[in-house]
Amino acid sequence: MIPSTIVLATSNQHKVDELRAILEAHGLDINIIPVTDVWPEYHVDETGSTFEENAMLKALAVFEHTGMAVLADDSGLEVKALHGAPGVISARYAGEHATDAENRRKLLAALTTTPDADRQAQFRCVLCYMDGVRVLFDEGIVHGTISREERGAQGFGYDPLFIPDGHARSFAEFDPQEKNAMSHRGRATASLLQQLHALAHETGHAYRTDPLPTTDALIMASVAAVTQHVAQLRTAISLFVRTSDDAMLMYEALLQAYLFAGFPAALDALLILDEECTAILGTIAWPPAAPFDQQMFQERGAALCERIYEGVYERMIQRLGTVSPDLAQWMIIEGYGKTLARPQLDTIRRELCNVAVLAALGRDQQLYSHVRGALRIGATHEDLRACADIVMEQCGKAAGLRIERIVDQLLGDRS
Repeated sequence: MIPSTIVLATSNQHKVDELRAILEAHGLDINIIPVTDVWPEYHVDETGSTFEENAMLKALAVFEHTGMAVLADDSGLEVKALHGAPGVISARYAGEHATDAENRRKLLAALTTTPDADRQAQFRCVLCYMDGVRVLFDEGIVHGTISREERGAQGFGYDPLFIPDGHARSFAEFDPQEKNAMSHRGRATASLLQQLHALAHETGHAYRTDPLPTTDALIMASVAAVTQHVAQLRTAISLFVRTSDDAMLMYEALLQAYLFAGFPAALDALLILDEECTAILGTIAWPPAAPFDQQMFQERGAALCERIYEGVYERMIQRLGTVSPDLAQWMIIEGYGKTLARPQLDTIRRELCNVAVLAALGRDQQLYSHVRGALRIGATHEDLRACADIVMEQCGKAAGLRIERIVDQLLGDRS
């Protein structure tokens, strides 16, 4: 099922009008409301470096504030001669509070000497749909060229300058219905509506038939737990847990979050896990506490550390011991022996979760050690790049690039 009401996460009235018209034209029986109806002071800093990141940021903010299903859009103009600019800053190309006219003037000035044959561009729109069960993305692109002067009085933004391929008129010379049928936003919406229609008729992405892959789900949930993004955490759980075995794997991933984000973050995450699993499975019996066997923890902790850190293990422990013998011992017993060596979740998945968490938290020194450790115990560079992609989606490009840079460095050192 899909909700009867969807919030549009934009304060741009032009986009509200256009999206509502597109959705209504497709005949979907859903009440579409602008975000200002439920959150009058709506504002989200669009700090992402891609359309996908910004759409996710807006959708997540509105969902967490309202608890309602939300559709967020991020779109812009990408000009080939300007290496993709203005791109994600299309709305503020000429400055933070620039008008559409000022943005167009800056664009024309930047292309003054560009020949007509080299003025190719594309409008791109990314939509992010989010509710309490799922997150969906879709994209629409329309190719064209940038004219040398403004033409037409319809539309908004760069429409007076954009001539879609196969046409002689600018977008601002089309009537709204014509434009919506072929625009980037219209194409993205039509594609997303196919996904929503499939959900409504249980023909695709069904709640109980399309679970997330195990490793992806555990990484997503771990990052959400330590960054305290409740909506992301609930989504990861609900899109993964189908059996009690799934619930136990998620329990292990969230339990170890206390090592890097503290007991409060882990406890909050586990309480949410209990709520979601109870809703999905009806009843759930969590495992009893393991007996506290310090000698066993010491032995298996030391063995795991030696496996992960190989040749640098002794030097690392010796260095840490000169600063704090207590912490050196606790790391072996508490961190590795008692927690990370628990057999209920395999070590590679544990390390990938740790890598994602450290990248999300910006712990660069520890991140390097854990990326290297993940490779040593059998994770592939493809595993780590997939991990980086998930972190990018949840925390932004900078966080994911932390992982990719270290992987590149370590692979370079091996060659």
